[in-house]
Amino acid sequence: MMIRNALDHGVLIDIEVTNGVITAIIPATGGFHSGDFDAEGDEVLPGLWDEHVHIRSWAQMRTRANLLPADDSDAVVEILRKHPADGVEPIVGHGLRWALWTNPPRMSALDAVSTTRPVVAFSMDVHSVWINSVAAREFDVVGIAGESGILVEHDAFRVLSRMSDIDDDVMDTLIAEAFTAAKAQGIVGITSFEMESLTDWDRRIAKGIDLIQVRASLYPERIHEAFNRELRTGDSVGGRVEMGFLKVITDGSINTRTAYMHAPYEGEASVGVLNTEVPELERLVREATNHGVTAALHAIGDKANTVVIDTFEKVGVGGRIEHAQMVLPEDVQRMATLGLTASIQPAHAVDDRDVAEKLWGDRVSYAYPMKSFLDAGVKLILGSDAPVAPLDPWHTIEMATARTGDGRPTWRPEEALTRSQAIKASARTTIDVGQPADLIFVGPDGVIPFE
Repeated sequence: MMIRNALDHGVLIDIEVTNGVITAIIPATGGFHSGDFDAEGDEVLPGLWDEHVHIRSWAQMRTRANLLPADDSDAVVEILRKHPADGVEPIVGHGLRWALWTNPPRMSALDAVSTTRPVVAFSMDVHSVWINSVAAREFDVVGIAGESGILVEHDAFRVLSRMSDIDDDVMDTLIAEAFTAAKAQGIVGITSFEMESLTDWDRRIAKGIDLIQVRASLYPERIHEAFNRELRTGDSVGGRVEMGFLKVITDGSINTRTAYMHAPYEGEASVGVLNTEVPELERLVREATNHGVTAALHAIGDKANTVVIDTFEKVGVGGRIEHAQMVLPEDVQRMATLGLTASIQPAHAVDDRDVAEKLWGDRVSYAYPMKSFLDAGVKLILGSDAPVAPLDPWHTIEMATARTGDGRPTWRPEEALTRSQAIKASARTTIDVGQPADLIFVGPDGVIPFE
């Protein structure tokens, strides 16, 4: 098949595709034959990947109350009161940014939403959750939640897991809908970091839910599923699903004040938390390596990133650092030397700028260092962290290049990427002979995936 009149870096080209592979690229001839695909001058780009998605959570969050506009607890209560929900179902919202609130969260405020149904409000980063007294009793966390109703880290993750425990057919339908929406935006694949089993993907494969490619990762609790099936990173699970990575959460997040830091948060004594102790982290990475599974380690605070880099160095392997939001300059160089990949979500730099300046102070000079990674020779890949940010590659690219989303000047413009750099970091293929024809066309009518 020939693709005609595609725009590549300002030049019209024709692309020959044979069995899903690009076999020739020539200047546009102006000719057209039956069976050809006419790009009509639209820009051709490699299909885009979102390298960090919690697909189960994203599929559900698309139906939940959006709390991002809320700037205090009263606003959250007002949004949740208006959110439609069945009479016995929990009232659920997502997008809290309570680190900037002047009035701290109180469980009693959410009791004003309902005293008969669970009310659950997830933070933007999902590392904390605010619940009412009904939810506290239902989840058996009355003592932990206290008067604030705030749960963090492992306690918050347990609530997330409980809220995700819905009928398989319902969940699969939501995920299929999310795939359809993602493909319409030019997404050809995702790396999923959901807390679920390979059997969930076996079931979806059998149902034909395969609109996009998936790299399905596992957490320590389930990584032996891959070991027992002798699946290495990149191996086929079935259909369009491949084995992904071992995901380990080493610290928390900035909004929850649990990102693990070398020095305390501004005006506080806390340095955050290390969720996985160093010996256990080393054991997990070494075990995964021995089974051919690459580790993808969550690290946000500067000390968490140091710990993760130390671990990769000690085990003697490469891998991915998920988020890498605050990395010491000397550690950026170490990442390059060790061949580590920085898996970054540009929307965080924009969404967190005020919280970062408040809690990290002058240390923001080495926070969210996307351009610094490239300059040092670190491989950079981009994603959304959906549902923390939308599963929208164009939003990701815009945040990487503009580093602002509210009309304010670019935040730390020296770390902004060019559009070409952002697209390259959002794709796994290139427009070259021998590459898979995972192509999309961008023009006045939107995005058209090449079928």
